[in-house]
Amino acid sequence: MKELFDATFSGVNIIPTILLLFVLFYWLMVIIGAMDIDTINVDIDAEIDVDAEIDLEVDTDIDTDVDAEAEVNSGEGVGSVAFLNSILVFFNLGKIPFMVWLSFLVMPMWVISILFNHFLGNASFLLALVALIPNLVVSLMVSKVLTTPIAALFTKLKKNDDDQFNYSGKVCTVLMQASHDRFGQAEINREGNIYRVNIITSEEVVLDKGQTALIIEYLPEKKCYLVEPYKI
Repeated sequence: MKELFDATFSGVNIIPTILLLFVLFYWLMVIIGAMDIDTINVDIDAEIDVDAEIDLEVDTDIDTDVDAEAEVNSGEGVGSVAFLNSILVFFNLGKIPFMVWLSFLVMPMWVISILFNHFLGNASFLLALVALIPNLVVSLMVSKVLTTPIAALFTKLKKNDDDQFNYSGKVCTVLMQASHDRFGQAEINREGNIYRVNIITSEEVVLDKGQTALIIEYLPEKKCYLVEPYKI
């Protein structure tokens, strides 16, 4: 065990180790957040838009929809974007939440780095740095295999999801605090089924966990619902 610890924090493995620690720290924060500590809000320009009945409440608002509908004027630009999009889609990035994908990429990268430097007896940081390139390629292929079943599950959930606009006019219960500049989450009880949706409020309105709200409309540019306070 001591040998593994020493190898983990040695200079030749430090980059994969830092990535692994970042992933572990992220999921630790997610677990804490699922235990009703509503302080985690990594807002990276959008959200994970999966309105499925999942017990794990992830308040990370990450949108990894890699859309090929990029508005690029030149034909060359469109071709480049389409080519990049096809590569990302091949590795399932955009089909599953970004942090799930990153986790399945970092884990094999860390294992390969540990094994490579151990069996070759490498102590050169420069060699380890160069080796990260083929390591990344192999890890991408491994993550492709590992995430394919998960991508299929998310695709199925998305296909089975009801029409988003049907929720307008429905009463929901806030699960995570929402405001005009912070995405929250709410649940809708519809014919005995529970649906979770991402929400946002109008200016100067803050909705806390446990409050009820009325869904006004769906905002396609933000991929969430506009809600207003509503007392039953």
